[in-house]
Amino acid sequence: MTYAQIVEFGSQMTGDSKTKRSQYKPIKAYSVLLLPQVLTQHDRLCPVVVRSQLNALFANTLTKLIRTDINSFTLSTEQECHLFKQTHTDQIKMSEEELEFPLAFSFNIHKEFHQFARLFRAVYRPHNAHCIHVDKKADQAFRNNVMNLVTCFGPNVYVIPPEESVSIKWGDLGTLEAWIRCAHYLLNRSAIRWKYLLNVSGQEFPLRTNWELVRALKAINGSNVVESFSDKQTDRIPKKSLSFNITWFKSSIYTALRKEMVQFALTNEYATEILKLLRTEANLQKLQDEVFFTTLNYNPQLKAPGGCPDVHRPDHSDPRSAFVGRYAEWFRNPCLSNRSQRGLCMMGVRHIPLLTKRFEFFVNKFIYDFEPVGYDCLEWWLFRKVLDERESGHTANEFDPSFYENLYCSSNHL
Repeated sequence: MTYAQIVEFGSQMTGDSKTKRSQYKPIKAYSVLLLPQVLTQHDRLCPVVVRSQLNALFANTLTKLIRTDINSFTLSTEQECHLFKQTHTDQIKMSEEELEFPLAFSFNIHKEFHQFARLFRAVYRPHNAHCIHVDKKADQAFRNNVMNLVTCFGPNVYVIPPEESVSIKWGDLGTLEAWIRCAHYLLNRSAIRWKYLLNVSGQEFPLRTNWELVRALKAINGSNVVESFSDKQTDRIPKKSLSFNITWFKSSIYTALRKEMVQFALTNEYATEILKLLRTEANLQKLQDEVFFTTLNYNPQLKAPGGCPDVHRPDHSDPRSAFVGRYAEWFRNPCLSNRSQRGLCMMGVRHIPLLTKRFEFFVNKFIYDFEPVGYDCLEWWLFRKVLDERESGHTANEFDPSFYENLYCSSNHL
């Protein structure tokens, strides 16, 4: 069964193993990328996919569907651009709360343009700032498509020039160097007075609307969203010493940092010395990018803005310790999709009912041609929430900012 047949099949299946006939027509492969048609055509399929009791037979069939829209989209014409953005943020009014609390996003990408374009469409807002770093190893066709995307969306999107981009290898310092380049631009050259900077990879997808993100970030009360683990793996710690004493920590590379913290990370004498030390081992695959932000954030003597004086390792039994930046399943047995990379479970169809109930900002990660209906229905769910917000004038009833307000760092930070 091809991906284009999914709607016809889905319209005949419900969550309780019964079937019914439907006149619902399959969508064309190209239409998968056109938001208005996706929202209309998926209104029968995706409500079944996102429900908590997904029929096992139906779920098993969905996992076998393939994507047929690869290489069908370049945004090289005005018509493509218009279709891609139709009914999106250029035609939807933002809430006053969003407009008064602009955000900045840095994207680090290297492949799968179509997946990134859809991620970007989900995140983009005209009043926010956006910076894209394309891996130096990416081919010219990929970079050209990214430039088409930038032209399509407008002047509040910036791409790091090829001569300034870095080549990224798994486990080295490249991911952090890419963030630094975007952070410099967003701090010094963007005209938008953003409040927080969030970094995103091309294989993720948001679990929050922009309005929900704003309300969550306001609720954390000026703290940063940075994961914390004491780094007992001493092989990650640089061999040379600093001129001052610190405790090294490790965390996810993904953060939400208040603007003053971004400035601190780039200019403070302690931060620059730590970065300089990490760069002495930049070519080693020691996951140095996972120690920089968290070491700054959890050493209170450094006085990092929004930093936390106490360390609370994420604990499922203690919601106040939650790391809300990302949902990811590490070393999960069993992995619902039965596919993992370096211990990270890839998201698939069976994850979607779970993801729609999570509190994190983004989920990591999706492989674009793996169980594609999962990605598409998560996109459907998110954009349905955006449209519901505009119609109702408020965020979803189940969204509770007090969850973020009650995090440890929200009430106790520098």
